[in-house]
Parts: sequence; structure tokens; C-alpha cells
Amino acid sequence: MNQANETRAAHAGWKTEEESLLFKEVECGRESGRPLKAVFDAVAKKTGRRPNSIRNYYYFKIKQDESRAACAAHCTAFVPFTEEEIRSLLSTVLTEQSKGVSVRACTLQMGGGDNKAMLRYQNKYRSLIKNNPELVHEVVAELRAQGLRVADPCGETPAARRAGRPRKSAINLVDVMSTVVNDLDKVEGLDVVAFFESLGTLAISAAKGAGRGSVETAESGEAELTRVREQNAELRAQLKSQQNELSAQRERFNALLSLHRQLMNVNREFLGMTGVVKMSSLSAYIKDLSRNVEDCERLLPEYVL
Repeated sequence: MNQANETRAAHAGWKTEEESLLFKEVECGRESGRPLKAVFDAVAKKTGRRPNSIRNYYYFKIKQDESRAACAAHCTAFVPFTEEEIRSLLSTVLTEQSKGVSVRACTLQMGGGDNKAMLRYQNKYRSLIKNNPELVHEVVAELRAQGLRVADPCGETPAARRAGRPRKSAINLVDVMSTVVNDLDKVEGLDVVAFFESLGTLAISAAKGAGRGSVETAESGEAELTRVREQNAELRAQLKSQQNELSAQRERFNALLSLHRQLMNVNREFLGMTGVVKMSSLSAYIKDLSRNVEDCERLLPEYVL
């Protein structure tokens, strides 16, 4: 669907009262700290429209209105890909893969070195490979018609595969190792280089033992394997502990974010008053401000003097 068709589709059937309801719910969600997905689901229940349709209309409208775009700044996690962006993504990754560049390295470059942008591109690419192989084959054919060398991650065309036979996905070893190293590097106290050196030593010892049939080498390899298993158990325990801590920090962050929004609203309302109204409302303003500060202090006791 081209841009003109997308524009017409975004307008289709929307009434003024539905649009007002949508942006009223967005504003309420912003103040209460709810994610946009929850807002779209709430509007869907009230209007009978599908959440995806509501989401698309919302992003279409904020692109047209800067003031509404500012209101949406609190949650920009989902930004839909356009048809042009999807084809550009496929063209770039498929041509780079043919040169031996991994998907991760390619999408990281596309994202300007930003991990969040990289994951957005990478996840969309993998989703296209899994859910839209027809489009992938189409882009591959277009690129090859231009004389370009490209990788074909979907392999044979859908028509050439037997009915009911699942397609085998090509696994890029560089991608897998890059992901594993990146995940292990986040584990506190783990020397990733030493870890892989130990695995390498274990593999070499096992190979030598198999070649010579040496009982002593086999016993050494078994001891090394036991040590690696113990290290893995320790890593799993550390990872679980860090996951629990991350979950607690995320809950605290969400609570603080909600309090911050409340504080912004209190100050915004007070600053928007006239001089006379400010004087008469000063007591209520100070009371709201004090309550907000007390709530923050309960969440961050270590920072309270």
C-alpha cells in the first residue's frame, strides 16, 4: 500500500467523537502512566474498533499535528514501518549478508550504533523472514534482476516446497555467537574471554582423548566438563538474581515516572493560573507538592537526607 492509500485508510470511518475519545484516553493514560497499548485496548472496547486500527489512526494523526505529537512523547515504543522502509531494510540486509556481514552487524550500522534501533530493525527483519517469505522472495528477485548479489534466507520458493513440509531456516553462526557473547558480557563478574578459552581447552582435550584413546585424557576432560558445569550453575544463579533486581528496579522506575508526571501536572496547573488565582490557590498547591515529595521519599529512602 502506497502513502496515499495509507492516508485514505487512516481516515476511513472515523467520527469526530471517536477521535476526541481517543486523545482524551491518551491524555488520561499519560497522566496515570499507562502504556499506549492499554489505551488502545480501552478505546477498542468503547468503540468496537480493532486495537491495531486505533493504533494506526493515532500515529497518523500525531504526524499531522505537532501539539498532539508532543502529547505522545511519553511512549514512542511502537513506530510502524512503511512499505518503503520494509523494502529498504530487506534490500540492505540481504545484500550485506551476501558479503559475509551478519544481520546484527548490518542492523547495528543501520541504527547508527544504537542498540534499541538495531533491535527494531533486526526483529522486523526476522519477522519478515518468518511471516512474509513471499515478499522476501520478491525483493530477492528484484535485486538479482539489477545484477546484485544477494543472500536468500528463505531458500527455495514457497511453490517448490512440499505441502506440509516446514522450511528449514538458515542459521548464521556469526549471529549466534555474537548474541551469546553479548548476553554473557552482561553477566557481572564473568570473564567472557576466559570462559571461552576454557571451552576451547575442553574441546581440544576431548578431541585428543578420542584420538589417542587415553583414559587419563578422558578423566581430565571429565574434570574440565564438571568445572564448566559448576560455572554454568553459578552463572544461572547470578542471572536469576540480576533478573529479580531488574524487575524490582523496573517497578520502582514506573512508580517514580508516575509521580514525576503528577508533579509536572501540579506545577503546570499552578503556573498557568493568573496572579490572583495563584495567591488563593497557593495553599492547595503547596499541599499537593508536599504530598508528591513524600511519596518520592518513600520510594527512594536511600536518597533522603
